[in-house]
Amino acid sequence: MKPKEGIRSRNVRKVTEYLKNLLYRQPYGARLPGIRPIMKRTGTGRIIVCHALRKLQADGLIRIEPCRGIFRIEPESDHDEIRLLNWQNLDSEGKNLFFRHLYDRLFELARAAGRKITMENVADQQPEELAARLSASGITRCIVSSAFSPDFAVCLKKRMKVCLELLPQHAGRITAELRDSPDMTARQLDYLFKLGYRRIAYMHFGGKDMSRYPVHILRLLDYYRMMAEKGFQVNTDWVFSIDDDFGNIEEGIGRILNSNPGPEALIVPSEIFSQLHSYCRKHKIRIGKDIAVFACEDVLGQQFPDVTVITNNPEEIADTFWKMFLAEERGEGMGSHSTELLIRTGQTVPDRNLAPG
Repeated sequence: MKPKEGIRSRNVRKVTEYLKNLLYRQPYGARLPGIRPIMKRTGTGRIIVCHALRKLQADGLIRIEPCRGIFRIEPESDHDEIRLLNWQNLDSEGKNLFFRHLYDRLFELARAAGRKITMENVADQQPEELAARLSASGITRCIVSSAFSPDFAVCLKKRMKVCLELLPQHAGRITAELRDSPDMTARQLDYLFKLGYRRIAYMHFGGKDMSRYPVHILRLLDYYRMMAEKGFQVNTDWVFSIDDDFGNIEEGIGRILNSNPGPEALIVPSEIFSQLHSYCRKHKIRIGKDIAVFACEDVLGQQFPDVTVITNNPEEIADTFWKMFLAEERGEGMGSHSTELLIRTGQTVPDRNLAPG
């Protein structure tokens, strides 16, 4: 049995993860907050913070200069290093847990194979400059994760021995990739139709520029197409596009749940379920009774009521992608794949066919 993690070890890990997430958003050479600000932001003491900093320094991620500060440094590259280029913001509590679990599993698989993955947030960099810098530093293998533009894969593929895309947000097909399954909404609607639902609302990511979300555009088109094929009404208030910064979620929930007629079921991204749950409690709306809720992707962590989700498991995605990466490295490419989907039933989508007349 795995030994239970002690409080001190848990706190060191907590601070280390906080600092790593902060590091990956900073350019090399950037100065990090001092020990006191880190203590305040993590709610831990000086000894814990110092332990975490020493660990990062031993891993070659930071340089600590007395009287000057703490600085991010570029790890020394070696033959086995793989650079994971990331566009996700991983420092927000409760957000992007899916990607944290996915990356943790990838790191674990690499370590087991005697390899090293270093992660770098490249949201503010230009494709050509990034490709040139990595090539100049000796990096020959990279993973391009959740990129909004195909330009990065185009530039990197020319310079890298191995370059794969993981869950790209764009529609381009540049290199071997593991892409989000596009039929998520179609499967959700089919499931809801069979359970007797007709008035179905839909919240999706769209932001200010929906062209950045091609998979979500396809899912939205499936929503309209399948509702029309069934002859079911779509109230204009039932469809709501979530901003990039999540700032309009409460507005969207209110508009949908106060619409006339109101929906019987609501499809939502899992990231907003906690806000939806809070809104419903405040307004005495019973999830699973007054409104059915079907979440997209896994709701990581304990939720009540237990949420019905359609999900692709981050660990399974990591396992599949790692096999793809190693095959590409051997010159035995497996080609591109889409993630596997499964529906995990909970208490938030009851069977209306079984409801008393």
